[in-house]
Amino acid sequence: MANKLWLSLAFTALLALPGAAQNSAPNAGPNAKAVLQAADAAMGASKLKSLQYSATGYVTVLGQNYSSALDDTWPRFELKSFVRTIDYDSKSMREDQVRVQGTWPATRGGGVRPIVGERKQSQLVSGGYAWNVNEQNQPQPQFGQADLRQLEIIMTPHGFIKAALVAPDAKAMVYDESSRNTKKVTVVQFKALGKYVVNGWINDQNLVTKVQTWLPNPILGDMFVETRVQGGYKDYNGVKFPVGFHESIGNPPHPAYDIAIADVKGNVAGAALLVPDPVKTAQQLAPGVWMLAGAYNSLAVEFKDYSVVVEGPVDIERSEAVIAETKRLIPNKPIRFLVNTHHHFDHSGGLRAFGAEDTIIVTHESNFNYYEGIVFDLRPRTVQPDRLSIAPRQVHYVLVKDNHKITDGTRELDIYHMKALEHAEDMLIVYLPKEKIVVEADLWNPVPQGQPQPQVNAQNMNFLYNLERIGIKPERIVSIHTGLHQMNDFLKFVGRPQIVARGGGLNAALNP
Repeated sequence: MANKLWLSLAFTALLALPGAAQNSAPNAGPNAKAVLQAADAAMGASKLKSLQYSATGYVTVLGQNYSSALDDTWPRFELKSFVRTIDYDSKSMREDQVRVQGTWPATRGGGVRPIVGERKQSQLVSGGYAWNVNEQNQPQPQFGQADLRQLEIIMTPHGFIKAALVAPDAKAMVYDESSRNTKKVTVVQFKALGKYVVNGWINDQNLVTKVQTWLPNPILGDMFVETRVQGGYKDYNGVKFPVGFHESIGNPPHPAYDIAIADVKGNVAGAALLVPDPVKTAQQLAPGVWMLAGAYNSLAVEFKDYSVVVEGPVDIERSEAVIAETKRLIPNKPIRFLVNTHHHFDHSGGLRAFGAEDTIIVTHESNFNYYEGIVFDLRPRTVQPDRLSIAPRQVHYVLVKDNHKITDGTRELDIYHMKALEHAEDMLIVYLPKEKIVVEADLWNPVPQGQPQPQVNAQNMNFLYNLERIGIKPERIVSIHTGLHQMNDFLKFVGRPQIVARGGGLNAALNP
């Protein structure tokens, strides 16, 4: 993404027109139902009750660039395996990925890099429920993700035809294929799930060539997404399906994934999913200190006249849940501060919810321009308005350079900047000295016992280096990703008997 006026102008243009062609449509378009029925006959969408396709390619990690500069690219991983299984009647989808580092750069940026060996990821949705499955086959609910995963079904060619055929508001328009090509294409538009505008481009062979929509993003606002067919269509065991897909996000577009189809199977058995019912609760770590568990963890800390939350992750829905739970646990005290570990989308996606609460955002000083210009600006958020877009207000900050202390004279919460870290230049950790608890993001994500253990990486050693540089000796670690752990387990993992405070001056020289 370029640091240009597209942040305010391009989305407006895209919302006005169905895609990049941006030509004036005639006053009366073709009959949408007739167009869709012709595409259905050509593609065989109605004959498919379920579908499974496998592929290889690459995937990027949304918003996990090294710096908050808008032109910094998102990291990529190679997809050793990509399998999607869709059941259209139950609105179920399971997506299994096996990621490897491949030839893509292994340092600088987020997304838990480098990958040593293989990393498996399973994402599921059924109706209004979304969850992931970890390597121990345990479901992890993904709050606020069901709509987005349902849209992924609709963004597939057959899924688009099925959804558009039953949409009461579907309309068709004819456009030039591009600004350099006067060949005509038909664009069918409807509103999915009651709020997402979806455009499907259908060529003169009655085949869907790309599908577009706008998704609510806590950082980018109304985020343009396009899934484009690559290489045309071919017959796979009686199913007409694309040779490949390329999905892009934003404008100018950032690659999201690029895959080449290996195999397609129609009407596969067992595609419908049963929804598990996991229960997530708050865990008290010490008097006045709670870990709010979920796919991402936050910390709620009680002070004399106010409360502090560490991390507003993922999206608005997750942070609204964190805010509500904090108010339940610590009633009648405002949430005065929200400590943000770093700018990556999955760790800053809920900041707007706290901004709407008039909570002071504590973040590294390098993020000020990014947060003021992108996260808290007035870009369109019409797909899913949040409280801050409905009632805009100035968001206030505490900008941390090296360290910062929050205290009421009794309880103390210390914030430190992680130096020399390649994962993200703005990374902060939080330390409760009385409770000897440190909160970290992406610096150590341990794998459960009995599972293949990863090798020690640069982020692990940087965590140790900074603990020794700062001179603190925590006894427990709260990982934003994996929950509560013992510091002794981390030291054992990195092969150190203890934390040795390095300090400065002569001590630093003797302990390089």
